[in-house]
Amino acid sequence: MKKQVLLSIGILMLGLVLTGCGKTTTKKAASNQATQTRTITADNGKVKVPLHPKRVVSTVYTGEVMSLGVKVVGSTSMDLANPFLKKDTVKNVKNLGNALNVESVLKLKPDLIITSNEADVKALKKIAPVVYLKYGTADNVYQTLTKFGKILNRSAQAKKVAADLKATGTKNVAKLKAAGINPSTTTVGFYEMQNNKLYVQGSSWGRGGEAAVNGLGFKLPASINKIQEGIGYKQISTESLPQYAADWLLFTSFSTTKKGNAQVVSDLKHNAVWQELPAVNAKKVIELPFNKMYYYDPAAVKGQINLITEAMLKATQAK
Repeated sequence: MKKQVLLSIGILMLGLVLTGCGKTTTKKAASNQATQTRTITADNGKVKVPLHPKRVVSTVYTGEVMSLGVKVVGSTSMDLANPFLKKDTVKNVKNLGNALNVESVLKLKPDLIITSNEADVKALKKIAPVVYLKYGTADNVYQTLTKFGKILNRSAQAKKVAADLKATGTKNVAKLKAAGINPSTTTVGFYEMQNNKLYVQGSSWGRGGEAAVNGLGFKLPASINKIQEGIGYKQISTESLPQYAADWLLFTSFSTTKKGNAQVVSDLKHNAVWQELPAVNAKKVIELPFNKMYYYDPAAVKGQINLITEAMLKATQAK
């Protein structure tokens, strides 16, 4: 009996030791995974980043990070104003104002910082690895998704998001074709009144460019395509508008002044040059809200694809 009791106690003790070892091994594995890193290439060179980022601070690219399901703990007010980001997700993100302040970022204890501001690299690199990506360096939303899939180790998720975007585009192209609009043979132009100055935009500076060109397959006129291949935008005079004419005109307005652009936009619409544009005469002018057209992350592009399609269908039905 005594031998049996001792044997039972021995087995029990061995079990406790093995269980303890198992818990320790699991904790070590989790700890190792949390501290594991990989090296990626960014515009600031080779950067050693976490294998699985858990707490990201970002500016400009917050929508891209969130689209891949990675947690953002802090971002700028402009990023968080994106109307296409899920409210339940955004409410848990610390609003850092207009820029990434060192003290504010430090308090958030990020394990990765992603920015479009080169100065942030030097200012924040002691807090966490900083990935610097120049604004507008990717040609389209699909290339951007691929890039962030590599940075965040979420390539599989990036492919899923890209597939969903393409499906949204395909569905909306079918609607447009049914209404007599064939994107593959139709040109669009992006025009903006910004602080009383008129600009023409390419397809890589928001304003619905990604959605219309890369999402729906519309074309740019040769004159605007030349701008796209250069800096991507150009200030023009009202008199030169005919040089940048397109089959459809997508127009936005933005002002940082209290007075706003209302009067100058009204003057533009009453100008003879504007009124003689083919798109204006054909009622193929779409005025779009700046706050919904500024962004170009996957969620924004998807929303803009639907928005532009609906606006074009409405304009066509109104004729």
